[in-house]
Amino acid sequence: MQTITRCTGSDPVFRALIVALDEELNVRYGALMAFFSQHNHSDDVEYTVVVSLDGTPAGCGCFKTFSQDSVEMKRIFVQKAYRGQRLARAVLTELECWARECDFSFAVLETGILQPEAIRLYEAAGYDRIQNYPPYVGVAESVCFRKAL
Repeated sequence: MQTITRCTGSDPVFRALIVALDEELNVRYGALMAFFSQHNHSDDVEYTVVVSLDGTPAGCGCFKTFSQDSVEMKRIFVQKAYRGQRLARAVLTELECWARECDFSFAVLETGILQPEAIRLYEAAGYDRIQNYPPYVGVAESVCFRKAL
């Protein structure tokens, strides 16, 4: 059974999933993670979710306020053993719902070119590619997206 729990960035289950995410990203991006890591702090984030299957944490995500009317989706991740079950889509959908509840109108996000599965997820969820926003302007390894909520 799939459950999604809203929590904060200090939640220990969320923190453990972030460690797994960072380990995977370090393998994919190597030295580039020095740049990306400085923009991925999430321990102080107010809006985080954890998705579990049969009580076992399988994935997570969060959002931060980006502007007065928009949020930035961050740290969307599903552990390898649980991929292919539409859990990342469930996390994204829950985050979008929560952002709408908070009266935000748009969502933006950044992902990397070495994450084709993430790019497919965002495009399938209705996100449109946009010019890279700060701090990703000029970063060839970044792809940015935007969606009206």
